[in-house]
Amino acid sequence: MKRLLKYFLFVLFLPLWWIQIFIPRKNNIWIFGAWYGYRFSDNSRYLFEYVNTHHNEIKAIWLTRNIGIRDEIRESGGVSYLTNSMVAIYYSLLAKYVLVSSGKKDVNFLFINGAKKIQLWHGSPLKKIGLDDIYSNANSFFQKKIVANLFPFGYEYNYNYTLSNAPIFTDKMGSSFNLNKSRVWETGCPRNDIFYSKNIDPFNLSLREKYPNCKLVYYLPTFRSFHGAKSLFTLKDFDRNSIEMFLEDQNIVFVSKGHFVDNTLIREDHHANSRIIDLKDKDVSEINFMLKDADLLITDYSSAYFDFLLTERPIIFAAFDLKEYLMDSREMYFNYQDAVAGPIVKNWEELMSALRTIWKDDKYKTLIKAKNVVYNKYHDPYNSKRVYQAIKLLTQ
Repeated sequence: MKRLLKYFLFVLFLPLWWIQIFIPRKNNIWIFGAWYGYRFSDNSRYLFEYVNTHHNEIKAIWLTRNIGIRDEIRESGGVSYLTNSMVAIYYSLLAKYVLVSSGKKDVNFLFINGAKKIQLWHGSPLKKIGLDDIYSNANSFFQKKIVANLFPFGYEYNYNYTLSNAPIFTDKMGSSFNLNKSRVWETGCPRNDIFYSKNIDPFNLSLREKYPNCKLVYYLPTFRSFHGAKSLFTLKDFDRNSIEMFLEDQNIVFVSKGHFVDNTLIREDHHANSRIIDLKDKDVSEINFMLKDADLLITDYSSAYFDFLLTERPIIFAAFDLKEYLMDSREMYFNYQDAVAGPIVKNWEELMSALRTIWKDDKYKTLIKAKNVVYNKYHDPYNSKRVYQAIKLLTQ
């Protein structure tokens, strides 16, 4: 009944949707959003901040469903409105460009007909995304035939442009978002500009002060589509006391952060001097800003792998459920064993062994450098600038 009611209201909305194409849109008004309106993060954020800093001829507007984010942006001198407010709708109707990192619901998707919609996405894909993902309901008859043709405002795969971080991803980004290659810009991802910043996150600074000369290890697992949250902390051989002793012996601080969509890693209280630190969503403004100063990354199937390659520091792959993940959650664009640039571990014993030796392993140092060239076309802080320039070419 709820679904029927939604589409009944959509039918009533259709005349207003089509009338929008007659409203003149302004090249200097750009609308931004991310993560369905609930986060100020990712490629959208970095491009938004770049435009605000370097191009005051553009009226950059961040739409959000979070009052705290709106106030934070305003306090820093930016322009932000609540997604469903009248002023947000007004600017949505006038904006020539709409820039999102997850989907059109990052902004007000009902009032952007006639705007150029640019999907910045949130990283380079290791696992299949969008229309390439056979498990996604985006490939259902209802979505591809009914929604796409009758309710285009509710369909996710009618963007005008998207981004690629390197030639190896261009065809994949095109097929996943139903775009030909000419509409995939090989600009690099704006969020990777931060890897060249000299600023250090205060949280990382505090850890290095508390644990002098420590090795700062970040664990960033991706979410699973089925069977609930899984991570290193759900494995049978996870013994907190013995692992804490290992971390102390190796002078390692282990910082874990689950995916925004599936962040249920550790929920037990632990003592103040624990070397296993569980970051919640509220603790993290922008993960790449924190990640760039880590000494090592542990992940499984996350696109954070491609970002972290820019540092050319060690990476360990905790792919303890690879076979299950491929069967139940996502297929991948690459053969996993060939794509990664570090040891693959399946339990804590293997992980601890890798953490003892990887720092001086020349084999992986060489492999990381080679993969960095393949998966990152650019090694500079100018990705946002390139995206801006690509958009400006559309106005000429």
